[in-house]
Amino acid sequence: MTSRLFESEQASFRAVVDAIPDLIIRIGRDHVFRSFEGNVQDLFRPADAYRGQKIEDVLPGTAAAAFIDGLEKAFSSGRLQQIQYTLSVEGVPRHYESPIVKSTEDEAIAIVRNVTHERETEEQLEEYQWHLEHQVASRTADLSTAENRYRAIFRHSGAPSIIVDRDFTISMANPKFEEFTGYSGTEIENRMKWTDFVHPEDRATVTRYHFARRAKGGQAPDEYECRILDRNGGVKTIFIKVGALSEPGRCIASIIDITSLKETEQELRDREALYSAILEGYEGRIYFIDRNYRLRFLNENLIRIIGQDVTGHICYEALHHRKSPCLWCVAEQVFEGKRVRFEMKNPRDNRWYYSINVPVTLSDGSVYCQAMISDIDERKRMEEDLRVSEAHLREENIRLRTSIEERHRFGDLVGKSPAMQEVYELMLMAAASDNNIILYGESGTGKELAARTIHAMSSRQERNFVAINCGAIPEHLMESEFFGHKKGAFTGASTDKKGLLDKADGGCLFLDEIGEIRTDLQVKLLRAIEGGGYMPVGGSEVRYPDFRIIAATSRNLTERVKSGEMRSDFFYRVHVIPIHLPPLRKRKEDIPLLVEHFLKAYDRKMRPRITGAILDTLMAHTWPGNVRELQNVLYRFVTLKRLDLTGGEPLASATPESPQDETDSALPLAEAVAEFEKRRITAALAECRWNRTRAAKVLKIGLRTLQRKMKIYGIQ
Repeated sequence: MTSRLFESEQASFRAVVDAIPDLIIRIGRDHVFRSFEGNVQDLFRPADAYRGQKIEDVLPGTAAAAFIDGLEKAFSSGRLQQIQYTLSVEGVPRHYESPIVKSTEDEAIAIVRNVTHERETEEQLEEYQWHLEHQVASRTADLSTAENRYRAIFRHSGAPSIIVDRDFTISMANPKFEEFTGYSGTEIENRMKWTDFVHPEDRATVTRYHFARRAKGGQAPDEYECRILDRNGGVKTIFIKVGALSEPGRCIASIIDITSLKETEQELRDREALYSAILEGYEGRIYFIDRNYRLRFLNENLIRIIGQDVTGHICYEALHHRKSPCLWCVAEQVFEGKRVRFEMKNPRDNRWYYSINVPVTLSDGSVYCQAMISDIDERKRMEEDLRVSEAHLREENIRLRTSIEERHRFGDLVGKSPAMQEVYELMLMAAASDNNIILYGESGTGKELAARTIHAMSSRQERNFVAINCGAIPEHLMESEFFGHKKGAFTGASTDKKGLLDKADGGCLFLDEIGEIRTDLQVKLLRAIEGGGYMPVGGSEVRYPDFRIIAATSRNLTERVKSGEMRSDFFYRVHVIPIHLPPLRKRKEDIPLLVEHFLKAYDRKMRPRITGAILDTLMAHTWPGNVRELQNVLYRFVTLKRLDLTGGEPLASATPESPQDETDSALPLAEAVAEFEKRRITAALAECRWNRTRAAKVLKIGLRTLQRKMKIYGIQ
């Protein structure tokens, strides 16, 4: 379904492009043609013959020079450049106009329009107009003297001309008129009437003008358009200029053939109708705005949605009922020549939309921003349903895998105590959702390890995990660190810098010691978390990152809310899934596993032997520094070969002699063997992470034998 919607949107966009009567070319800064869209039929050769070629290699000198000059100016100034050039095709000149605008740092867009018909028609109209005015003035003066002078003028006239009597009879016709109609002079002069040539649908109008011009007080235009028929019945559209002669009732009429101009106008009207049909048939919302945010066009669908035609109104007032431009508005980027596409969730109706924004340059150089907006809420909801379904499947898969054997570790977290099993369950549920999480726990309990484990099992696992200790950021740099800054935003900002929110886009932002963030920054963070976006320090462009927050703290945030040091709305936005990591003193049964885990970081030859006395000492300690303190004690134990919990006098050494050894030597042989066997089995189980099958293989005994001995010695 998502693919079909995407293909439908692409087809709509392609229809709009295909309806544009111009050729759209993307050109690199290196003068290389990259792509052609729109009216590619106007190319002399297939598009592939130009694509990948340089301008100067495929265009003749003057045309290439004009293109390159406009391209260079567009890149250097960043402003729209208008160029004109002419190409000769089989000896026939073709004229083109092309605005060139920089779209990216290494690419520009040229919109090429074939203006040959318009140029030729304009030149012809100017020539005919000049001849007409010149000849009418000359004939008006000369025809009053003698008819022979009329005929001389007609013979040399460059435009079809006739002299019409009061009864419509054509008394004189020049060779151009003969050529234009296909009749000879002897067939026309004093034999045919002017109305014989006029198209039947236009005769009534021409007749009315004829008599009004000759009646006293009558009024008729000196210039007008009509259609005439040639000898073969062909219809031609003409522009006619009529002047009265000195002889009563006689007029001279000079004609300009504007058939091609009318056909061009009709073609333009047809293309406009086609483009309008595409705009109105588009099921989404389309509107155009100028640089002052004033609406210049709305399609019927958008008018129907808002209930009225608000053309001429300010867009953010009429469409969004705001007093200032929308935070997500990209009009300024479009007016700079950029094409901007983005998805957003409208805060007014809480629906998802896809917006395509492109610049439209008019013939006078003015630029409009065209916005095409599609409702993609159904597609987004389907995607969300798929993500939820995938997350549930992932959760069930994790549950299935973890239920196969007792969990003594979860990611990088180690422990099989009931307290840790409860934490693992909460982490599983947190990983299966996309809600914000907050981890509570004393220093050293592994809050960052828990955050990384949750991220690694979530749907965002392929994206960045960005960690920051909020208490370690200088207060004056906090906003810059979170939101980034633009070059020159403040003293020392020599380059643009991405903020933490940018780096975490699509992934996870881990905020350690979140309680240290000052309240004014909490407001801006809250806006970004809720999808309202943010702006870098010194910037004007609103950014909309997608990130998940996993926060951590060793403080009581509820008390900070009561004291005003944390905003309640910010607290409830991050306090969605709370997870409390227990201190080590409340899960001492995990100490043997942790000891085994940390000692595995060293080569077997370096690992000291953990005796019963040493383990008892570790189990008896309160561990105010939690797991981190235990790790440091063990590292010190490996290095110094003595157990030192406080940095003072050692409590035990890693020598073969130990209190436990002395105790064992005082026992009867059977009891000493049993005690040794119990410790050996326990150590093997810890080493194999309490996997009984693997432990049996390490001990080189059968699984049933191991299970029987565990039952005898009370090993759980």
